[in-house]
Amino acid sequence: MNYEIMEYARLTLTQKSQAVDLFMEGFGHMMTFSKDEKLKKELMLEIFHPNLFRCYVENGKVLGLLGIATHEIRPIDFRLDTCVRLFGRMKGAIISKQMNAIFQKPVVSFQDELYIDVLVTGSEARRKGVASALLNDVFKQKKYSVCYLHVFSNNQPAISLYEKHGFTVDRNEKTSLMRFLGSGYPIRMKKTLI
Repeated sequence: MNYEIMEYARLTLTQKSQAVDLFMEGFGHMMTFSKDEKLKKELMLEIFHPNLFRCYVENGKVLGLLGIATHEIRPIDFRLDTCVRLFGRMKGAIISKQMNAIFQKPVVSFQDELYIDVLVTGSEARRKGVASALLNDVFKQKKYSVCYLHVFSNNQPAISLYEKHGFTVDRNEKTSLMRFLGSGYPIRMKKTLI
């Protein structure tokens, strides 16, 4: 495989568009604030943090996307100015506030903790080592001692992937309202990095 792991900031506009398409394939069901797919894509192109997203690029095409969060920052920020510009003053303000209640809520507490916020691969790239390459790239970061992520209980292929990479169940969140999405309940997994 001839691939490179690249930060979102280094991608071409075409590659950024591919990365957003991957995100929407995996997480689009959470973006219910508009039926206008073109407008949602335009928004996502602007709100991905340029350095917190890692992309698996093979032969110029983005096949995988991983977003990391720290105790200070998460990789997706539904910035008020961007939401208002694209959706109007009232709707944009509502989108920014409601989506950031989810996407900007702190997920780890300490500076040595890392959180995998997003991991998605294209359907044609699954079971070909793309997710493993992205995970291994993140594990190389020396300033973190522990890594967390969430996965839905019904997503057995993802659970198996994470277990293969040394993650263990930290806690089951069976009371989470997310279970009503039909994907099971969230499982928080943990991996010690050093």
